[in-house]
Amino acid sequence: MIKEGNVLPEVTWNMYTVSGVSAGGFLAGESKRSWKEYKSTEMFQKRCLVIGVPGAWTPTCTQQMQMFDGTFDSVYVRDIEDIYFVSVNDSFCMQSWLWAHYAIKVKWIADGNSEFTEKIGMLVDKSNMGYGQRSWRYAMVVENNTIEKLFVEDGMADNVAFDFDPHENTSYESVMKYLYNTGRKQDPPDESRWYFKIPFNDIDTSKPEIDNYEDELNRSAKEGHDWYNENEEYQNFNPNTDSIAHKEDEERKKMEKEDKEMEENMLGE
Repeated sequence: MIKEGNVLPEVTWNMYTVSGVSAGGFLAGESKRSWKEYKSTEMFQKRCLVIGVPGAWTPTCTQQMQMFDGTFDSVYVRDIEDIYFVSVNDSFCMQSWLWAHYAIKVKWIADGNSEFTEKIGMLVDKSNMGYGQRSWRYAMVVENNTIEKLFVEDGMADNVAFDFDPHENTSYESVMKYLYNTGRKQDPPDESRWYFKIPFNDIDTSKPEIDNYEDELNRSAKEGHDWYNENEEYQNFNPNTDSIAHKEDEERKKMEKEDKEMEENMLGE
């Protein structure tokens, strides 16, 4: 497995991308669909976050991706230029995953051949879940293709239990704690980076006026954290115990038990 201070392996990804599309799916001019080569040595030059996840669309990975996208500016001002989510999925899957959740600030890398994931020692077997070869959950701060800080979830192994998916060491809170402690800062991103030209006059795409940018970032991050806590029951939904079918089955068994007890009491009299 890679360690802090290691230089990342050189990998070239061939990924199918659609450019020229804004956050809401509106065309900002003419969209271009094509296969392109992306080199890790070029993508990881500036200080960035590289976050490895087991799979697009999975609950924990999606929550993690949305958290970083929704609070991207808070990460950016800590001298992080880009956030890349890496998964052993194809490029169609990865791009649609971000689009479906209106994620426009974080970026994705489709490591479909698992070349990068295997070379850094993060490839695990999840065949027991029907996943095949996938990435273990990790995050790292990278600059000049060199690992500055590495976060890896505990218990890395092949074919772990279905309900074993730790998300503590690589959480938003853990990563931000480190970034704050380094003390590195940069100005907020330029407004042109995130505000798209949408070809409809009735849509306002101007940057909102903010008196205190730092306070607004803190407020936004707290709002997202509070929402997650308030909706924890939905985030932790278990289809084996919380589904409507399961509740109906429990109610049916309860009624059968009550009917049986009533019948026994009547016969006893």
